[in-house]
Amino acid sequence: MRQLTVRLKSWESRKLRQLRDHATSARVVRRAACLLRSAAGERAKDIARVLGLSADAVTDIRRRWRRRRMRSVRDRARSGRPPRAGAAYLREIGRAH
Repeated sequence: MRQLTVRLKSWESRKLRQLRDHATSARVVRRAACLLRSAAGERAKDIARVLGLSADAVTDIRRRWRRRRMRSVRDRARSGRPPRAGAAYLREIGRAH
Protein backbone atom coordinates (compact mmCIF):
# COMPACT_ATOMS: atom_id res chain seq x y z
CA MET A 1 0.00 0.00 0.00
CA ARG A 2 1.25 3.47 -0.93
CA GLN A 3 1.87 5.73 2.05
CA LEU A 4 0.23 9.13 2.27
CA THR A 5 2.92 11.74 2.63
CA VAL A 6 2.57 14.57 5.10
CA ARG A 7 4.32 17.85 4.43
CA LEU A 8 4.28 20.56 7.07
CA LYS A 9 4.90 24.26 6.81
CA SER A 10 7.21 25.57 9.52
CA TRP A 11 4.37 27.26 11.43
CA GLU A 12 2.31 24.04 11.27
CA SER A 13 5.21 22.06 12.66
CA ARG A 14 5.63 24.54 15.54
CA LYS A 15 1.90 24.45 16.32
CA LEU A 16 1.81 20.63 16.22
CA ARG A 17 4.79 20.41 18.59
CA GLN A 18 3.03 22.82 20.94
CA LEU A 19 -0.16 20.74 20.83
CA ARG A 20 1.78 17.51 21.32
CA ASP A 21 3.52 18.91 24.39
CA HIS A 22 0.68 20.89 26.00
CA ALA A 23 -2.74 19.68 24.82
CA THR A 24 -5.19 18.54 27.47
CA SER A 25 -6.76 15.85 25.28
CA ALA A 26 -4.88 12.59 24.71
CA ARG A 27 -6.53 12.30 21.28
CA VAL A 28 -5.10 15.66 20.20
CA VAL A 29 -1.65 14.70 21.53
CA ARG A 30 -1.70 11.42 19.55
CA ARG A 31 -2.87 13.14 16.35
CA ALA A 32 -0.17 15.81 16.61
CA ALA A 33 2.54 13.22 17.34
CA CYS A 34 1.32 11.08 14.45
CA LEU A 35 1.52 14.00 12.02
CA LEU A 36 4.96 15.07 13.21
CA ARG A 37 6.29 11.52 12.84
CA SER A 38 4.63 11.20 9.43
CA ALA A 39 6.28 14.41 8.24
CA ALA A 40 9.62 13.00 9.43
CA GLY A 41 9.10 10.07 7.05
CA GLU A 42 8.20 7.31 9.52
CA ARG A 43 6.07 4.44 8.26
CA ALA A 44 2.45 4.10 9.38
CA LYS A 45 3.15 0.68 10.91
CA ASP A 46 5.96 2.08 13.09
CA ILE A 47 3.96 5.13 14.15
CA ALA A 48 1.01 2.92 15.05
CA ARG A 49 3.17 0.69 17.25
CA VAL A 50 4.80 3.60 19.11
CA LEU A 51 1.58 5.59 19.66
CA GLY A 52 -0.70 2.65 20.38
CA LEU A 53 -2.85 3.21 17.31
CA SER A 54 -3.85 0.95 14.45
CA ALA A 55 -2.24 1.44 11.05
CA ASP A 56 -5.71 2.36 9.74
CA ALA A 57 -5.99 5.10 12.38
CA VAL A 58 -2.67 6.56 11.23
CA THR A 59 -3.91 6.54 7.64
CA ASP A 60 -7.17 8.23 8.72
CA ILE A 61 -5.26 10.97 10.56
CA ARG A 62 -3.11 11.55 7.48
CA ARG A 63 -6.15 11.70 5.18
CA ARG A 64 -7.95 14.15 7.43
CA TRP A 65 -4.79 16.29 7.51
CA ARG A 66 -4.75 16.50 3.74
CA ARG A 67 -8.37 17.71 3.70
CA ARG A 68 -8.58 19.94 6.76
CA ARG A 69 -4.98 20.75 7.79
CA MET A 70 -4.82 22.19 11.37
CA ARG A 71 -8.60 21.87 11.81
CA SER A 72 -8.19 18.09 11.65
CA VAL A 73 -6.13 17.91 14.85
CA ARG A 74 -8.60 19.21 17.41
CA ASP A 75 -11.84 17.44 18.30
CA ARG A 76 -14.98 18.71 16.68
CA ALA A 77 -17.84 19.94 18.84
CA ARG A 78 -20.13 17.12 19.86
CA SER A 79 -23.85 17.15 20.26
CA GLY A 80 -25.44 16.34 23.55
CA ARG A 81 -26.37 17.96 26.77
CA PRO A 82 -24.36 21.11 27.48
CA PRO A 83 -22.31 21.16 30.68
CA ARG A 84 -24.03 22.51 33.76
CA ALA A 85 -20.89 24.28 34.97
CA GLY A 86 -20.19 27.63 33.34
CA ALA A 87 -16.81 29.07 32.39
CA ALA A 88 -16.53 31.22 35.54
CA TYR A 89 -17.24 28.21 37.79
CA LEU A 90 -14.63 26.10 35.98
CA ARG A 91 -12.04 28.89 36.39
CA GLU A 92 -12.69 28.97 40.14
CA ILE A 93 -12.30 25.20 40.35
CA GLY A 94 -9.00 25.51 38.50
CA ARG A 95 -7.77 28.14 40.94
CA ALA A 96 -8.72 25.95 43.91
CA HIS A 97 -6.37 23.19 42.79
